Amino acid sequence: MTKNDLKIKRLLGTALNDSRDKTVKIEIKLLKIHPLYQRRFESKRRFIVQTEKEIKKGQKVEITPTRPLSRRKSWKVVE
Repeated sequence: MTKNDLKIKRLLGTALNDSRDKTVKIEIKLLKIHPLYQRRFESKRRFIVQTEKEIKKGQKVEITPTRPLSRRKSWKVVE
């Protein structure tokens, strides 16, 4: 492992749909703390992701940013 490998941002998420070819929609769940009330709450982000592997709905995946591949796709599946 090099220093650059440690700096790469990677997110864990769940595949929402797999109907398109080489494209998967991934949902990332984040646990945040409210700045005033200090309560924890869950927020979600959804990404359109490029993949070469066969991914099924509900499967856990790890994604990383990449160069823009299309208008909305700038992430790819690592694992």
